[in-house]
Amino acid sequence: MPLMGFPGHWAPNALEFYYGDQFPVSFLGGAFIAFHGSWNRAPFPQQGYKVVFVPFSGNEPITGYQSFATGFAGANDEPDFPGEADHRPCGLAVGADGCLYISDSVEGWVWRIKHTGN
Repeated sequence: MPLMGFPGHWAPNALEFYYGDQFPVSFLGGAFIAFHGSWNRAPFPQQGYKVVFVPFSGNEPITGYQSFATGFAGANDEPDFPGEADHRPCGLAVGADGCLYISDSVEGWVWRIKHTGN
């Protein structure tokens, strides 16, 4: 039985559990998941170009997922066609600095996300 479900066609590409010390303690032990975005939802808009966070307690998620990093698709967060997405998250890493790094398969960019306060 799955621990959690996600919308179809979001295409999860990476999962990274957070054990860094840069984000608030509420992130500790939780999972970041990079969704590459859909490519075959036609005739519906494409979706899922995002990174979500799932808080965990031990081996179990405590709640559902929450969007963590969005806007990768560009001005239109739900493009009509997959090729219209500006960026597509495909990899995750937590650096020695505790920041989250997100790679992109469209432009080859890497984003560094750092917590700066409330």
